[in-house]
Amino acid sequence: MPATVNSNLQFVFRSILANTVGLQSAQASLETGLTATIATGTGLGQADRIYTDAAKSISGAFDYDLSGALLDALGGTFILARVKAILLIAAAANPGNVIIGNDAASPILGFGAITHTWAVKPGGIFFVYAPDAVGWPVTATTGDIFQVTPSAGTCIFDLAILGSSV
Repeated sequence: MPATVNSNLQFVFRSILANTVGLQSAQASLETGLTATIATGTGLGQADRIYTDAAKSISGAFDYDLSGALLDALGGTFILARVKAILLIAAAANPGNVIIGNDAASPILGFGAITHTWAVKPGGIFFVYAPDAVGWPVTATTGDIFQVTPSAGTCIFDLAILGSSV
């Protein structure tokens, strides 16, 4: 029997703007976010593969090959046809940023040009989510690399990649 994946993504943004004006105080609050339940499957709002890497330490460019060079937490081969979500959390003590992108075979996140990157600051997060059935397509040998590189020294991060096999 194949493994199943059931996920619950939650992202909450809460903020309060407050100020005292004369003898009165005023405030405005904001609460917004995303909650998504993702069932096992390959269609709309579904995923059937997950890969995680905890406390990964890198001192140079590191490639995650999403077309079969990775193993999931249960020892199964991690092969994606579509990326549905990526979460990268950079350690606060990192001496530099964790840079995502800039690999000839990694145009999978819609950054535009192959040389485009995203810098995740120390203590920061990178999170993308595509609930549709398409997500970000993975193409073996030409669009299957998720590359991370430290901007300085050795950087540590946690990574989770959620996707579908077809």
